[in-house]
Amino acid sequence: MRRSWRRFVAAGVVAAAVFIAYSSSLLNGFVGDDHIYIENNPFVRDPANLRLLVDPKFYLEKHGILLSSRPVFLASLMIDRALWGAVPAGYHATNVALHAANSVWVFALASALALPPPAPLWAGIFFAVHPIQTEAVDVVSFRPDLLAAFFLFFALWLYVRARGKRPPGVAALIVSSAALYGLGLLSKEMAATLPLLVVLVEVFFPEPKGRRGRLAGALAAYGVVACGYLGFWIPRFRYSDARVGGALSALLDRWAAPFWPSPGQDWSRLAPGRARVFAPISWEWSALHADRRAWVLTVIKSLAQELRLLVWPSPLVADRAPWVARHWADLGVLPWLEALLAVAVFASLGRRRAPAAAFGAAWCLTTLLPVSNVIPLYNPVAERYLYLVAAGAAFSAAWAVARLARGRGEGVENRVYLAAALLAAVCVWRVRARSAQWRDDRAIHLETPAGAPQNATASFARGGLLADEGRFAEAAEEYRTAVGRNPGFAEGWLGLGAAYGGLGAEAESRASYEKALELSRGNPFLPYACFAYGAHLTRDGDKAQAERMYERAVSLEPRYVEAWVNLGALLRDEGKSRRSRECYLKAVSLADPGDGVPDYSYGLLLEKMGRSSEAAREFQAALARDASMKPAHLGLSRVYARLGRRREAAREFALGSIVVESRAK
Repeated sequence: MRRSWRRFVAAGVVAAAVFIAYSSSLLNGFVGDDHIYIENNPFVRDPANLRLLVDPKFYLEKHGILLSSRPVFLASLMIDRALWGAVPAGYHATNVALHAANSVWVFALASALALPPPAPLWAGIFFAVHPIQTEAVDVVSFRPDLLAAFFLFFALWLYVRARGKRPPGVAALIVSSAALYGLGLLSKEMAATLPLLVVLVEVFFPEPKGRRGRLAGALAAYGVVACGYLGFWIPRFRYSDARVGGALSALLDRWAAPFWPSPGQDWSRLAPGRARVFAPISWEWSALHADRRAWVLTVIKSLAQELRLLVWPSPLVADRAPWVARHWADLGVLPWLEALLAVAVFASLGRRRAPAAAFGAAWCLTTLLPVSNVIPLYNPVAERYLYLVAAGAAFSAAWAVARLARGRGEGVENRVYLAAALLAAVCVWRVRARSAQWRDDRAIHLETPAGAPQNATASFARGGLLADEGRFAEAAEEYRTAVGRNPGFAEGWLGLGAAYGGLGAEAESRASYEKALELSRGNPFLPYACFAYGAHLTRDGDKAQAERMYERAVSLEPRYVEAWVNLGALLRDEGKSRRSRECYLKAVSLADPGDGVPDYSYGLLLEKMGRSSEAAREFQAALARDASMKPAHLGLSRVYARLGRRREAAREFALGSIVVESRAK
């Protein structure tokens, strides 16, 4: 009873460390991919779609719903939406709670593996406050790492608990562990290392009784789950592999096609317009993978650098790029290879004298495998990839603290624990500082100095932020850097076209847009490129060419709401009322429940045509979708005035003015 109470208190201490370290992240907004996956994802914005994720058809049919390859993550976002609406603090609270749960799982695993007290407590604390974890915890769209780790820890803990149990109990725990393994895989592919970690447990903490049958049964159960997951994952692999050439995707698709059912439901209706999945145009590191030696050397250096970040997680860098090496003497590859070999040798030779520390080292190397770029990744390196790896570092560090304190007298023991506590306090301070850097896009991209190589996406993000601030010359420089690093980066060429447009360099602007269109051919990104070019041409006064661009966009993507609206507005201004009306009606039929722009735009057309009563109905429909839409209130005010409804006109005008005032505050 006393032991259980102590463990409960220790788990509370670990969870408290997380909340102390990450409480400031609740003030952060959405950053980076959050805008795509959460704010601009219609499927997530409707929590009622959660029921579709428990429908077997969702897993048996191919469709174009964003994040469909990670349905557990998708479900978590919809639950957050139901609980918190669009308030970022709620989503961040979920991430912090998941990290707290994972930190407690690290403590529970250390306890289950019989690490000597107080090593389990320190393992949980070190995992909780390690500064490298901030990217995964502070960015909502990186939650898959947290979810995959949660299910992996839970599944591994159940396997450890199965050791020493009688056969019926062992079977039940293994089946439960395999089910959790499946949930981990459906959260993120990094959970695939669970079978290897189970083997490590048996190697470093042997439990001979029934080991062969227990391990064989567990690996068989995990194999069945992995095969089922591959059947789900293969048809969705095109999104990931289109970034790296598509050869493996094409091979898998040909292999799977005879066995895979054709779509029976139009899932795209649930994800109109921008929520559709599209394959990125060009992968920045394709040349690296074309050179086998450069690829091997860069993988060695990148893996060693990631291990270095576990020891010294500084500085914080978003969108890291790999440390490219093309020769053994290039960038000091040999020392990094020696560092990797040293960790591997320690994991092998330390099994008897320091099993917990050696297990931690072996854990780090094993969990780095999925992010080692054996299978090319779109982002070859990232701090979030180290989330699960950090658990191994926590096991090793906790063993070191317990080993230094044990048997050296109370005074030495207290000093060791005080030093460990001071280290944890420094980590908390660094976590809070890093969380502040993740507060918004501007802070992470413009206010954080780059301390390591960054990929083209980082320059692209900075270019967008600078363009939003009207700093077009600086934005153009960032976009030029992005396309210089990745000449096939169609999105970068679009941004460069917009920046040149802001500078009045029309010839350069059009050339950049045309380059983006050329790169986008045959890719689902093409409708967006046509839309962006059409918007530029409209502002430049070339309405004939703009009309052709918008028509091309909607012909390629018939559910592109924004393109229908812009085409309708262009035709309206040209006096082509009938065609404009058709475009607006199409946009209204496709509009997201919270998007009042199509109804409002259609109302403007009807107002221009003198059909005030119909215009009033459309403005009211826009407000039904978005009650804070100022232009719709003012539009109602105008048409009510024309209809002689002066009191109502004055009320709508006042409502529009109040909205403006409240937003100004």
